[in-house]
Amino acid sequence: MTRKDLEILHDGGAFDPSPRHQELFAVHVPFDTMTGGHSCEQALTAALRRQERVTLVGTSGAGKSSVIAATLHPMVEDLVPLPIPVAVERPAVAGDPVAFVRHLVQVVSRLVQQSAPDRGGQARRIESETRPKIKRGKGFSVTPGLVGLSVRLAYELEAAVDEPSHTSDQIMDQGRQILDLFRSRELTPVLVLDDTDRWLNTAYLPESAQTRAAFFATIPRLLAEELDTAAVIAVHPTYLEDPAFRAARGFLSRTITVPAVPSAGGIAAIAHRRIALAMDGQGLAAVEVGEVLSNAALVTLHDYYSSMPSDVRRNLLLILHAALTLAVDDPAAERIERAHVELAIAEGEG
Repeated sequence: MTRKDLEILHDGGAFDPSPRHQELFAVHVPFDTMTGGHSCEQALTAALRRQERVTLVGTSGAGKSSVIAATLHPMVEDLVPLPIPVAVERPAVAGDPVAFVRHLVQVVSRLVQQSAPDRGGQARRIESETRPKIKRGKGFSVTPGLVGLSVRLAYELEAAVDEPSHTSDQIMDQGRQILDLFRSRELTPVLVLDDTDRWLNTAYLPESAQTRAAFFATIPRLLAEELDTAAVIAVHPTYLEDPAFRAARGFLSRTITVPAVPSAGGIAAIAHRRIALAMDGQGLAAVEVGEVLSNAALVTLHDYYSSMPSDVRRNLLLILHAALTLAVDDPAAERIERAHVELAIAEGEG
């Protein structure tokens, strides 16, 4: 490992604690891989294929978004993620069934347009599947919208979302029609509600507790009874004690808890994935984790992570990123040592 390599990793944001959302599936190392189990990503995939409604539980930064992105990434052909933001919308979207379904229709309309903004007359041509290339490494991205959407299905969805709907019954029928169009192609639409942690910030949203209660009192039942759709709802552990959530459990098929990174070896796996992507972004071969991080540094980092709330973003990646910066600034360093990790932890707590 050379200092130039350290600088490449640093400049390439190898340990960026907040990658872009469309990059999450590529940088994520499955918790099932790290734990040797089947209770996280594999369980979520299986449940969604059974069209279940899953509560994915984890603290802020624990990895809920990454687990969802890895499960519903663009190469999964039969599961179609429909991200439905609720925490940043007007409160009615989170607590009123008709407003929620109208919001769903608007979301699908935007996704269709993003998938093929200049489709034009192609919509009536014979169906032909297309899939954009996924670029990895620095600056890699995934085309937004519904990846691999057929021209015919896009046309039918466009027609469905453009259908005038004025009454509550018409809006509900429109939502069901859109979901049925996916199912008619042997696709499973999955409603993804991944922003509910925003309701923790009462300063940002003073009525967050009331909004959260209204959501759990109405939306899970809507998903189960009216829409009969697969869904994954990211949930902070504190929500589990809400009376409205407890009452909604009958409409939620199962609960999956995001596990902690189990060992220093798990951290090494995360580092390896990110190092490989950063080096590939510069057209360089990957280097071994041991050339970038000493074993003592890995153990120290895991000891700190394990002593804190299970927050991969703040208590693991942010420290690792800071330690890399310290190593780059250390003229004697050829890799990240335990002293760099300890100093990064001290500065983070200072």
